[in-house]
Amino acid sequence: MDDEKRFHSLSVQNLSASYGGTVILRNLSLTVHSGEIVCLTGPNGSGKSTLLSLLSGIVPDTLRIDSADTMPSFDGTPILSLGRKRAALHIAYMIQDEQSAWNYTARDIVLTGRYAHTANGIYSSHDYDVADGVIAAMGLEALADRRIFSMSGGEVQKIRIARALAQEPDMLLLDEPVANLDFGYQAELLTIVKKLAHESSLGVLVSIHDLNTAARFADRIALLPRGGACITGTAECVLTAENLNRIYNAGFGVFTHPVYGCPQVYTL
Repeated sequence: MDDEKRFHSLSVQNLSASYGGTVILRNLSLTVHSGEIVCLTGPNGSGKSTLLSLLSGIVPDTLRIDSADTMPSFDGTPILSLGRKRAALHIAYMIQDEQSAWNYTARDIVLTGRYAHTANGIYSSHDYDVADGVIAAMGLEALADRRIFSMSGGEVQKIRIARALAQEPDMLLLDEPVANLDFGYQAELLTIVKKLAHESSLGVLVSIHDLNTAARFADRIALLPRGGACITGTAECVLTAENLNRIYNAGFGVFTHPVYGCPQVYTL
């Protein structure tokens, strides 16, 4: 990335939002910095996808932002004021579910990540070079000319992440990128993402439903209760039995993984 030595932030302060009068986010504050991976986790219905969408600059249909001390902002500038194309120069957002209508090659899909950099949607030779560079950097050459309909779920997720990286963003937002993948693909994809964060000064916010996976790969955890303030910090500080018992309304125990050295949780 051209700006890999610059440091950026993506933040929101005391934001409350609702769907049809039902509060989904309450007094939510969160900041993501360059060079870190923050794992966003919490119960179903706590607003994880809604938060990721807002931080990308997209207000979901029927969502009402009730109040905020600071609206979702990139380096202090409200994202909604940037416009979609300008925001996409800084923030790449990979939604949870996506179905391709056309049987494109992997290379073509990665290339579409360059759209925000184009003039009138015309891709330049530089855009092709960036797409091919991302494919090479992620070791995806063997997939480059394959059609998307012939790929496994894990292969498709790799291509989708490569497309997001082709945007050359400062911030990468991933909504459940390892959902429904086997353990091998989960570890491989999250290892790639964490390496990118640390080596390319990329800020990463990734929602992960599994608490133990989040603890293994996160620099910081953002634990989001239903209708409550987000709890952020290291896995050791956030994934405590007290916090988990209260937020999930279930009994939890916590131990330190003997290999990874991070907290792991179990239900009682």
